[in-house]
Amino acid sequence: RYSVAWVDTLATKKSLGRSVLSLGDHAELDDLSPKQRRDPLAYQPGQRLAAPRVVPGGLLNPLTVRAFNEGWYRKAPAKPKQSIETISAFFHPLDGVADWNRIYGRRGFVQYQFVVPDTASTMIPRVLERLADERIPAFLTVLKRFGDGNQGMLSFPSRGWTLAVDIPAGVDELDEMLDELDDKVVEAGGRVYLAKDARMHPRHLSAMYPRLAEFRAVRAAVDPEGRCASNLSRRLGL
Repeated sequence: RYSVAWVDTLATKKSLGRSVLSLGDHAELDDLSPKQRRDPLAYQPGQRLAAPRVVPGGLLNPLTVRAFNEGWYRKAPAKPKQSIETISAFFHPLDGVADWNRIYGRRGFVQYQFVVPDTASTMIPRVLERLADERIPAFLTVLKRFGDGNQGMLSFPSRGWTLAVDIPAGVDELDEMLDELDDKVVEAGGRVYLAKDARMHPRHLSAMYPRLAEFRAVRAAVDPEGRCASNLSRRLGL
């Protein structure tokens, strides 16, 4: 039912796109241990680790991230392994590390996430090749497959492939590269995730979200004076 792949964005040539794939489905009561059966719907995420309060600038660079990616890939079992996991461990593994965002230093990071239809699946290796060529030090890159989504006026999910990349802010010419990727996403009939966007150009909005006019009509009806606004809505002209 669920599939997610961590991708090594620094791998090139024959190793391009090497990944660790996790597949999941809901467990049946009989799959659980006697202890787990006592409260099978318990939700206790918890945090076992914490990022250091002070992180040196430039910690995430191609050398350190390449070493991390190599270790993460090698530690994955060579053969499929099955186990029972909590919801939080499967869906939100980073939340197990308190203040994980500090790893990116004072500048923080930019998460770039897009989705393209199945007919444009070649977009994924093209983006991975670009990230590898630019030596983008991303240690968290996730690929997922979407089924049919709820097509609301500004809904992001649609049938196809979605790739999310966490990129340290301050990478040289990052804005220019992401603008180019936006152009390719539009050409492929895809869209960028607005909930995670901090830099997209407004010229792409209507092409990515064809029901934008409907949203604007609703907004005009319920908020004719434009009192409800955000930095994103002002930047994109929502």
